[in-house]
Amino acid sequence: MSLLCTIAGIFCLVYFFLLLLYSGFTSAFYLIWPLLAAGFFTAGWLFRIRFWQHLPSALRIGFILLFSVCLIFFLSVEAMILKGSLQMPADTQDYVIVLGAHVRESGPSKALALRLDKALEYASEHPSAILIVSGGQGSNEPCTESSAMKKYLTDRGVPENRVLEENRSTNTRENLIFSKELLPKDVSVGIISNGFHICRALHLAKALGYNNVSGIPAKSDLATQPTNLLREFFAVVKDFWIIR
Repeated sequence: MSLLCTIAGIFCLVYFFLLLLYSGFTSAFYLIWPLLAAGFFTAGWLFRIRFWQHLPSALRIGFILLFSVCLIFFLSVEAMILKGSLQMPADTQDYVIVLGAHVRESGPSKALALRLDKALEYASEHPSAILIVSGGQGSNEPCTESSAMKKYLTDRGVPENRVLEENRSTNTRENLIFSKELLPKDVSVGIISNGFHICRALHLAKALGYNNVSGIPAKSDLATQPTNLLREFFAVVKDFWIIR
């Protein structure tokens, strides 16, 4: 067990440095990996000195039960997240909201480009759908996410009159609140985001009064997928707890 903890700790550290090389320090959440590494190394050291064997039996059993419950809860939430990434609407949606993500000087980030590529694919297959690109300007972004998204789509052949901009939002909740103001009544709505994000986006949309809404999952960036899935666990728990 000590060896497994050490290997897990090394994996977390290596992955953390690979993330920094791949995308730079674009999210404070990346620090979860060195923290997890420290936790694994500490657990490995405790196993080496046989710390657990010196604890009362009742305390050891209680710890094992608590760990098991937490693990089952974590895996259940992750299963919900993964299930959301597999669904697709059966019919053409009248409007499709493309949720924003980070924009760099060079253009959309990899995650956002994957969302936009899905929007291009959907627009080509469903020529009657209107796209809403949603995202304001963050402090570390050169322009609004919506303007970069619209340029990406129109440069690739989507007519400008098929792309509406929502340029005030700073998070997923605001994406959906402000985009809703652009929607006529009683229309069907699709939401495009990376697969890991669809479960939470749909929950928020329904809580905000979207009636006929479906998820349209885009591919996810494989290099950042472990971080995204872990971060989304905490986001889903927070949103499902606060917004019911």
